[in-house]
Amino acid sequence: MVGSKGKVERFAAAHPVFTREMFRSDLFPEQPLSSADSLLRYHTASGRFKHVAPGVYAVVPAHLRHMSFQPDRYLVASMIRADGVIAFHSALDLHGLAYSDASEILVLSHSRPGAVKTEIGTVRFVMYPAALRRQHSERDGVTTLDRRGLDVAITGLERTLVDCLEYPDYAGGIEELAHALNAVEAIDSEFLVEMTLRRRSRVLAGMVGWWLETRSQDFLVDPRLLDRLRAEMPSSMRPVLGTSAENGYAVPSWRILLPELIANPRFEDVPQGPAF
Repeated sequence: MVGSKGKVERFAAAHPVFTREMFRSDLFPEQPLSSADSLLRYHTASGRFKHVAPGVYAVVPAHLRHMSFQPDRYLVASMIRADGVIAFHSALDLHGLAYSDASEILVLSHSRPGAVKTEIGTVRFVMYPAALRRQHSERDGVTTLDRRGLDVAITGLERTLVDCLEYPDYAGGIEELAHALNAVEAIDSEFLVEMTLRRRSRVLAGMVGWWLETRSQDFLVDPRLLDRLRAEMPSSMRPVLGTSAENGYAVPSWRILLPELIANPRFEDVPQGPAF
């Protein structure tokens, strides 16, 4: 153990959160797996490392207590599965658009969906949208963010907005989505339209078209982009985002019925009337 101390400390300095596989490949690339596992167990038992999720460990800073230490939750969540991508409300948070905290971290993955209990809370894995799976385009619009020197895969802003409009429950609900849409300050309108059209959803085209049109001066939207969305909007009025034909706010130009809270948000930090 003593001879490996310097090597372990160098690894720990570069990897505040890591997986069992990373520890093995970096420190013992050509040795039996038992050697790496033995050293990992030793440092975990000593309090230097903390087992925070299945196959995921965090380095405990020397000045903090092992039991109370909480590592970067997004780093941990992103490492549970090799293909994990932070998405939906969790991505809104990392993009600075979340209005409230969430009880779960949401991660896209090809593997079985479901929740995993961890030291940093519940991590919920969600399947990629069916339209993207059919096109083998699951990673479209995915980028990386730096978290303590490590890359975290996350849906980019445009992909995140499309995902949240298509699956508002994963966005944290209608109120949270309304806040996020209002908080966007800049966006790649052309890429947003591309992301939308790949879903092949008429109601989604209507929602994104409505939002882009109402924010067209803010984002300097090319009218031709709106024309592309109009060509794919619903053929008749359709309720969206969980509203109904009786209670929805009608937007005839895009043939959608919106929840009142989306069309006319009335938050303390949002002016009354159409906010977008």
